[in-house]
Amino acid sequence: MDERPPYRLPRMAVPRRYQLEIVPDADNGVFHGSCAIAVDVLSPIQDMILNAVQLQLTDITLTYDNGQILSGTVSYHPEEEQVTLHWPRTIDPGRYTVSMQFDGRLSTDLRGFYRTMVNGKDGKPIVILSTQCEATDARRIFPCWDEPDFKAAFSIALVVDPEDVALSNAREIHSEMMSDGKRRVVFAETIPMSTYLVALVVGPFELTLPDMVGLVPIRIAARPGFAELTAVARAAATGTLQFFQDYFGIPYPADKIDHVAIPDFEAGAMENLGCVTYREEALLVDKERSAPMEQMQVVSTIAHETAHMWFGDLVTMRWWNGIWLNEAFATFMQELATDALHPEWDVWTTFGHGRANALEVDGLASTRPIEYPVGPPLDAWGMFDVLTYQKGGSVLRMLEQYLTPEVFRHGIRQYLELHRYGNTETSDLWDALESASGEPVRTMMDGWVFQPGYPLVLVEWDRDQQLIRLRQHQFRYQGEADNRYWQVPVVVTIWRYGDVRESYRTILGLEEKSIPVPSDMASVLVNQGAWGFYRVAYEATLWQPLLERLGEMTPLERLSLADDAWAAILANEAPLSHIVPLWRAMVNERDPDVWGAVSRQAALLDDIVEDHERPLLQNLIRTIAGPVLQKLTWEPSPDEDVRHRRLRAILIQLLGTHGGDPTVRMHARELLSAHWQGTSVPPELLTPIVNVVASFGGETEWARMYQQFRAAETPQEEKRYLYALADFIEPDLVTRTLELYQSSAVRTQDGAIALGRALANRHAHRAVWNVVEDHWDELLEKYPKMIEFIVSPVATVVDEDLAHRMVAWLHAHPVPQSARHIAQTIEFQEIHRALAKRIQGQLGTLLEIGAPPQN
Repeated sequence: MDERPPYRLPRMAVPRRYQLEIVPDADNGVFHGSCAIAVDVLSPIQDMILNAVQLQLTDITLTYDNGQILSGTVSYHPEEEQVTLHWPRTIDPGRYTVSMQFDGRLSTDLRGFYRTMVNGKDGKPIVILSTQCEATDARRIFPCWDEPDFKAAFSIALVVDPEDVALSNAREIHSEMMSDGKRRVVFAETIPMSTYLVALVVGPFELTLPDMVGLVPIRIAARPGFAELTAVARAAATGTLQFFQDYFGIPYPADKIDHVAIPDFEAGAMENLGCVTYREEALLVDKERSAPMEQMQVVSTIAHETAHMWFGDLVTMRWWNGIWLNEAFATFMQELATDALHPEWDVWTTFGHGRANALEVDGLASTRPIEYPVGPPLDAWGMFDVLTYQKGGSVLRMLEQYLTPEVFRHGIRQYLELHRYGNTETSDLWDALESASGEPVRTMMDGWVFQPGYPLVLVEWDRDQQLIRLRQHQFRYQGEADNRYWQVPVVVTIWRYGDVRESYRTILGLEEKSIPVPSDMASVLVNQGAWGFYRVAYEATLWQPLLERLGEMTPLERLSLADDAWAAILANEAPLSHIVPLWRAMVNERDPDVWGAVSRQAALLDDIVEDHERPLLQNLIRTIAGPVLQKLTWEPSPDEDVRHRRLRAILIQLLGTHGGDPTVRMHARELLSAHWQGTSVPPELLTPIVNVVASFGGETEWARMYQQFRAAETPQEEKRYLYALADFIEPDLVTRTLELYQSSAVRTQDGAIALGRALANRHAHRAVWNVVEDHWDELLEKYPKMIEFIVSPVATVVDEDLAHRMVAWLHAHPVPQSARHIAQTIEFQEIHRALAKRIQGQLGTLLEIGAPPQN
């Protein structure tokens, strides 16, 4: 009896090799294909089930080794996304070739094989065809066993217009002109790989000359006129490939690697073996006219995708519940590689924001484990979230630091070597790391991967016994926490009077842990290095002494301290006044990521405070941030540290928007006007001054920003102005922005993000939500995987009537693929509304707590 779930394929027949030819017809929005699949039949069958969606199959045959051919028929099962091939007699075990023709339509929703039209720099339209198969959309392109552990080799051919470039997973080995004027391009055979990694790209691309890493050629592909934006990507592509070959001790597994910029692309990037596809802003950047963060995005994205060539492509998860084995590792490895290439960026501190985002979501009742059972294809979509990427990456960083980097690396090499070309589960990783380290990795790590949430470590000082006592319970913003515990690696810093600093390492489990401390202990910090994925709460008497040691902490430790303090406020475990002394200490802070954390906290307060109390918040922001900007000045020095350049940008945006600082607003407007007149402005200041001016600008500024959006010469410039239009507050301009966002002038990849940015504007909440309700079905059809971007800002709406209306709508209109994210959004709204009620009418009193003494 077949007890498999209906969405899973039987295993009586498995593919070994696909010979695939695709003939796209972009003018008519269709494609034709043929495939010959080498199949091993493992037990007698008369039917063969595989995946296909919206494809019409014809000329179905099965060929024996001796050349005998059987004709087959097909039945379609659209709900299961499957087809059944029927044979006239029983097929015995052995190797066969299954062949067929098929026809499909080029999609318009950035899934499967889809068509994009965009204007070139000369204004003429360009048509680009591209694929996006992850998680389960290869079945929309060709009939296949579309599950990750049905690995097979691919030999692919594309028939294209002669002037077009054709790219796929392997090198081009042959090209010939056809009698109909088309060109047939044949690619080499790949290593065995999963179907979700198949790549087909066609269009008038410009390709850089190949850069070589050993025998591997690396190219960057961009639409015409954009090849000049590839310098950063070329350096990153070669540097990261060399880094990972050295780190993993295994050669790159394919015969070439192309990094391809796609003008309309749903994901940030996609790790197709040998043919990685990207959003343009994630690959193309002007090296001389871009901000540090814009270059960091390109380098880290390339590093992430290059890491996937080993974690994901060479070694692949068995089923989608294990996607963290791909994505968490690529997230962790991107930081490792980027840090090696650019130590001046201090990316591990910046990674603290990703860790903070994961802690935020994982503190909800609606969170999930990193790994949990995944059923039908829609369930797999929900796995690509902050918990898979940032929590998974943070947990791996914690494990690496606990085992030591060298031991961790040794275990990773064992894992990849043992399972190359195969599929794995989490237990396989634990086996390799236990073998390398001799540590009980499984015992320690299963709780972090298979349990939702994380611990709050409580710190108490027993002066009589000269002990620090540590205990844990699950952190939860609201409601009762579950009775869970973790094996928590804890590193404690103890400061003694006289500036003596000591460290203590331990594992905190279910039982309370006591740490002896010297009688002259001055202060204590738990989670030294801030690489542990947990929060810390100190008893009241330890808080002020800890703040006095801020200057002796690393920036990441300070970021973590600020984030934990803010979480305590959101969870109603501390009043708002708890964090004010830490904010006031920011006058001495010079790290952009610490300021980024505080800026985010101030932004949320700005969203939820009542209008008549907002000046109090603005006054505090100006008090703490103004002196730092004044000392830093608006003008960077020629040899200024990149992190100071980032800090200046953060301060300008904070003061000009949430701080409402009139001087900063005036200077931002003058600087932007000068930029529009051709004056050079430091690249890192462009986005903040554009955002500041949009936050108070009028008709003139809106019109100029729209013009700049339409005439943008780089992807970063285009996005800068497109998204800033969402920040205008005048009703007529909000309406005009919403009309733009629903027009063909905005690409599909950007539309949902832009609408979400508009909904995040508190002055536009109602206008944008009216559009969302009026066009809900259309938005779902256009953005099936991106609806989360639109609804996420619902979390910051605290107006009772509108908040209830939004929640009622989301409950009445479920989105299965985004159900968990929407539940998390609603829960965040409840938390923020509760905070708004607690501070209502009390903001002045709360913000005066910890005020500096008056002279």
